[in-house]
Amino acid sequence: MKKYIKTVLLMTLCGSACLQGYAQKQPNNSLVNDFGVDWKFHAGEGRDSSWSTTDYQDNHWANVVSNKLLKEQGQKLDQGFGWYRKKLTFPAQMQQKIAAAEGVTIDLGQFAACEEVYVNGMLVGKTGEFPQNFAGYFDHERKYFVPLEALDLKGENLIAIKFFDGWSSAGGFLNAAVMKVVPASTVDKLKLKVNVQDEDYIFLGSDRIAIAPTIENKGKKSLKATLKISLMTDAYKPIKSQELKVVIPAHATAPLGTFGLKNAEPGFYRYKVSVEIDGGQKLEEQVNIGYEPEKIASPNDEAADFDKFWKANKAQLDRVQPDYQLMLIPEQSKLDYEMYHVSMRSLDNELIMGYYAKPKKAGKHPVIVEYMGYGSKPYFPNQSWDGFAYFVLSIRGQALNEKSNHFGTWFTYGIDNKDNYYYRGAFMDVLRALDFVSSRDEIDGERIVVRGSSQGGALSVAAASLDPRVKALAIGIPFLSDFEDYFKIAPWPKSDVDNYIKQHPEVSWKQVYNTLSYFDIKNLASRIRVPLVMGIGVQDNVCPPHINFAAYNRVKSEKSWMAFPTYGHSTGNAFHVAGLDLFRRVLHVEQPQ
Repeated sequence: MKKYIKTVLLMTLCGSACLQGYAQKQPNNSLVNDFGVDWKFHAGEGRDSSWSTTDYQDNHWANVVSNKLLKEQGQKLDQGFGWYRKKLTFPAQMQQKIAAAEGVTIDLGQFAACEEVYVNGMLVGKTGEFPQNFAGYFDHERKYFVPLEALDLKGENLIAIKFFDGWSSAGGFLNAAVMKVVPASTVDKLKLKVNVQDEDYIFLGSDRIAIAPTIENKGKKSLKATLKISLMTDAYKPIKSQELKVVIPAHATAPLGTFGLKNAEPGFYRYKVSVEIDGGQKLEEQVNIGYEPEKIASPNDEAADFDKFWKANKAQLDRVQPDYQLMLIPEQSKLDYEMYHVSMRSLDNELIMGYYAKPKKAGKHPVIVEYMGYGSKPYFPNQSWDGFAYFVLSIRGQALNEKSNHFGTWFTYGIDNKDNYYYRGAFMDVLRALDFVSSRDEIDGERIVVRGSSQGGALSVAAASLDPRVKALAIGIPFLSDFEDYFKIAPWPKSDVDNYIKQHPEVSWKQVYNTLSYFDIKNLASRIRVPLVMGIGVQDNVCPPHINFAAYNRVKSEKSWMAFPTYGHSTGNAFHVAGLDLFRRVLHVEQPQ
């Protein structure tokens, strides 16, 4: 529920005598080196730079350690990007083992959020995609195989990591990680790929779903293995499993067969594919796919007083004087907009803030109101003229308002009672943002559209459902939907609710679900009467596609969706473009020349 960041890291190491002090014998008799925690760091994307090369001199870079977060060391990313660099030499007793193993495996430990890893200038692996086609939100352990030809066994080797983590200021190494290097095992030289027999992983107009996995063997030995395929629902209910013996030829990519299911029910599914080599080493991949998601049945579960509840809250908001305050930000007002910091009063007289990009051009302008992801850090709106004014809202307790947050863990604050629940006020903040842009002389109040991803997607649905001033919306990976099913599929935010109930045993799950039903965008969506486009990440386990479609399927107006098959909790640039295209069409805005 957040944004982007890139980073590359380079590190300098002491001599081999020093390094041998880190060597440890493992049970399989392989030699592991962690090479210490010291790295060189530089913020920025490094586009068109030589930061990945061995010739580059990084003496002026900051000295950091991997077992502390960058922000704890006073380091910041630049537009979400950073680099690490480190140089290392292999101890003599390790060189022979690496040669016999045909390379090494680099284990970075936990890392965020997407990165490219270079060894001696060669790209050896990556996770996710950098903007503009950002695919991130990954913070798992990273392991990369480095072939022998990329290494200098007797000399110095440079590890450079470029990363992006736009959601937070953490970025890079997480959880006190220490990079380890080990001679490659047999399984390290294998690459398992699960090929889905549909381009966007969403099967339509067929009674069959199917995958066709392959495995690449970069080693010089042919291997015997056991292939296991299991299929389950997105809520982890087992459906089907298969097992067979396979042979993996040396220096080749081998097909492993096609595996499918006929007569699937509409919904989302998890395929887990594992290859176990004779001797016990195992490789495993999982992929999520969808089947006829527009036929997923997630009926409304709204209470009888649902509309009355929201009408009463809107009336309360109307009685609060907004007291709009604008402060020019000169250093952000250099291009086609004047940038303002805006504050205003919302429901319960709560002070909320945002950034407003006022066009320098004369006339009445359409406006895009943007709502932010859960816990996102503040960011400025677009600053290059594209025909729209912009307002980016920070709802209560978050982003620009986080310093004065008194709502604890936002999702669980007041969750036992709809009248005290956090999102009651947050949804009214969303409408107050519409009040603000409508109050501006330079804004055409008949041409207001909204957009956002994750929490921002849910807030956009709330805006369009509760306020007729919204003329279109673009929602990515929307949050706050279909809670009972949601909590069966994804670990969070259910984990927050579990902790809340442990601390408040007097609160029941029945109370929780009753409260959440008033804020479930599935129950709001049927009230949308304007065009909508939705983007989903098929591999998303934060706001999984099931809950995205639970709300989407209740919308009765013009709508369309687009799926990003390999993306987790993010969408590609194509969704951003589709949203702008929709807004231009609905509001009759021409593309500036």
